[in-house]
Amino acid sequence: MKPGTFITFEGIDGCGKTTQIQLARTFLEKQGNQVITTLEPGGTDIGIQIRKILLNQKNQSLVQESEMLLYLADRIQHLKEVILPALEKGNLVLCDRFHDSTLAYQGFGRGLDLKLIRSIEEKAITPHAPFLTFLLDIEPKLALKRTEEKYAQRNQQDRLEQESIDFFERIKRGYQQLAEASPDRFVCLDGSKSKEHIHQQIIKTLETRLSERKSF
Repeated sequence: MKPGTFITFEGIDGCGKTTQIQLARTFLEKQGNQVITTLEPGGTDIGIQIRKILLNQKNQSLVQESEMLLYLADRIQHLKEVILPALEKGNLVLCDRFHDSTLAYQGFGRGLDLKLIRSIEEKAITPHAPFLTFLLDIEPKLALKRTEEKYAQRNQQDRLEQESIDFFERIKRGYQQLAEASPDRFVCLDGSKSKEHIHQQIIKTLETRLSERKSF
């Protein structure tokens, strides 16, 4: 059996990636693919518990290094329990966030030493890097407006939604640097465009890149 394909969707909160994953899954399944969708943090039972700690607005005392290690713990559990077994079965795995999020949020956003993050990345993450990453690039002001509408419905913000716009500006710049460093893996899309416009761009890319992958 041929190994599966790992595809990630990245961007700041409110960019629309979660919607695009669901649309991509529907398209790929119609083409006869076996597709698994998952997310970080929270793609496993243990990950759900970690996610609650990370997003609980009561945990304002959570120090930055602890936050980073919790994300990495969630990721390694997620890889071992969900992603790698699915890829071994030949499935397409669509993941809402992966290691680029930690580099962007904790590295560029929090200002943590990127060397510290990469020291763990080299052994545990790099061997399982995504085949393709869609980055939905969007201005933080527009993204925050979208997230405000979401948390208005649930009457509260999570811990990250309470961050300043400067924090998300740094994350946006971080994502841009990551994309520039890995142009073969990243596909950058304008997150301010309509849902259908972005979906069509993703479909076009998937058709091309998956066809190329099958030809090898």
